Amino acid sequence: MVMLHSKNVKGFLENTLKPYDLHSVDFKTSSLQSSMIITATNGGILSYATSNNDVPKNSINEINSVNNLKMMSLLIKDKWSEDENDTEEQHSNSCYPVEIDSFKTKIYTYEMEDLHTCVAQIPNSDLLLLFIAEGSFPYGLLVIKIERAMRELTDLFGYKLG
Repeated sequence: MVMLHSKNVKGFLENTLKPYDLHSVDFKTSSLQSSMIITATNGGILSYATSNNDVPKNSINEINSVNNLKMMSLLIKDKWSEDENDTEEQHSNSCYPVEIDSFKTKIYTYEMEDLHTCVAQIPNSDLLLLFIAEGSFPYGLLVIKIERAMRELTDLFGYKLG
């Protein structure tokens, strides 16, 4: 049985926030706004990292920011759950089936207000990996970023809560 170590998970999520810098085409993205591991059952946040380091710890702004993340994770989890059960949605332009080490999963992209989001279930687990980026962050790069991140989470494939 694999145990989640919060320091390792937090470090991993912080690394996923880094921007893309494509030297060959002179293109650089902004950092992700947030990276989270949430439960596929109820959308609860298990761990998260944000790129907004300007917010003082334990301030009202930090509390509001965390509450916003909680609300967004619930909304995304509900949308993901609907789409997982809708075979027509799985053939849309916002669903990207991927195979990692013979495990299959689907990456979904969504727009929430002025943000781009990307979510994927960690294969055979009760966990979802969720990225939130500015609206200018290209969906294609967001999908590539989450797929590469998933390849680093193979120890969590099959992870079940409780």
